[in-house]
Amino acid sequence: MSSILDDQLRLMALKQYGLIKSIKTPDISYADLILILKNTENETIKQLAAEKLLKETNIYDIYKADLELILKNTENETIKQLATEKLQYLNSHPRLGWAGAMARANRLGRFHSESTKD
Repeated sequence: MSSILDDQLRLMALKQYGLIKSIKTPDISYADLILILKNTENETIKQLAAEKLLKETNIYDIYKADLELILKNTENETIKQLATEKLQYLNSHPRLGWAGAMARANRLGRFHSESTKD
C-alpha cells in the first residue's frame, strides 16, 4: 500500500515539475521513467521516456517486463525496434537478464524484502 502511495506522490511531483522537463533531467531515476511510461497517455511523453530508458540504461540493468512495457506503450517504430533487439538479446542470454535483475534489485535494496514475501 505504501509503495502505491509513494508512486502517486512521486508522479504528482514529476507532473508538477513537468514530465518532459523531468525526463530531460540528467539524473532522473529508472523508476521515475517507468512510472511516467506507465501513467501517461501522451504519446510524446511516452516516446521520450522510452527513448531515455533504452538509450541510457545498461542492457543488464533493464527488466524484460520493462522492455515489454515499452513495446506496448509506444508507437515509434525506432523505439520498438531497439526494445525488440534488447529483448531478443536478453532472451538469448537468460543468465545475463537474471544477473542484471539481481544486481539491480540488490542495488535498490529490494532483493531481501522481495525474497521474504512468501
